[in-house]
Amino acid sequence: MDSKDHYTFMLFRTGNGAHRKLVLPVKQVKLIFMLVTPALAVLFLGALAAISLYLVNLHNINDYSKLSQKNRELEKQVNFFSQRTADLNDRFAKLQESNARVKVMANLTVTPGQVEAVGLGGPDPLAAELTVSSLDAERKQQLAAMHRELQRLELGFAHEEDELKRLSTHLKEQQTLLNFTPSVWPVRGWISSRFGYRTSPFTGRRELHKGLDIVNRRGTPVVVTADGEVVFAGYKSGYGKMVIVDHGLERVTKYGHLAEISVQSGDMVTRGQELGKVGSTGRSTGPHLHYEVVVNGEAVDPADYLLD
Repeated sequence: MDSKDHYTFMLFRTGNGAHRKLVLPVKQVKLIFMLVTPALAVLFLGALAAISLYLVNLHNINDYSKLSQKNRELEKQVNFFSQRTADLNDRFAKLQESNARVKVMANLTVTPGQVEAVGLGGPDPLAAELTVSSLDAERKQQLAAMHRELQRLELGFAHEEDELKRLSTHLKEQQTLLNFTPSVWPVRGWISSRFGYRTSPFTGRRELHKGLDIVNRRGTPVVVTADGEVVFAGYKSGYGKMVIVDHGLERVTKYGHLAEISVQSGDMVTRGQELGKVGSTGRSTGPHLHYEVVVNGEAVDPADYLLD
């Protein structure tokens, strides 16, 4: 209910039906309304601003938390790869040292420091993808340094791999050469006559004895002293039953006075393979093996080729 001079408000209480009447002048109501409305508006706007600020800050806090976590993870990765790089450096240094030692034993030229002399350059793909906002300058420098170090190690390992291939090829060649080089005893025993000039037990004259006479029991196995091809297996005047093996590279070995021959001409034989048995055939005073080594058509001292 209202009139031109005042507003009347009726307040009823449920239950017992009691009521109260509140009469307020119109001017007073208008004044209250004019005072309360701006206050409510300011309060509402302030609450809205506070809520907005809270939401914005909450988003920033979440972003900061995520960025902080990423930085911690990145720092762990940087430390991990830094340690791995150090380990690879140690392994690389040991590999270089090992290769150098083998080269020395293989009589190859050692060229230290080749890898360090190789130029390195080009953009850093890791650092290029990172911005200042995502990573601090110190981390970027660490990543760039690790990238350069890994690049150097990559080139270094490639170089050592090439060196290993070269070394392997050389050693295979040396192994092949060794396989075809007389180097073991054809039979163990007592040396009754060495290479060189001697008085012949048959003629009494001084003459060159072109091999070693190795005494052992009749029937003792005689083996070839290197890989090669049997070019003669039969009887030869003075030598009796004899085997001649061509090892290539102008190297030939001869085995004389055999009691038996167990190979044939044209056979390919390998070091340690049996050729026959110790005997006393031909011009001989008793069971022994006459062993010769011929290099470039000239008889040489077989003792120089007995490495064991």
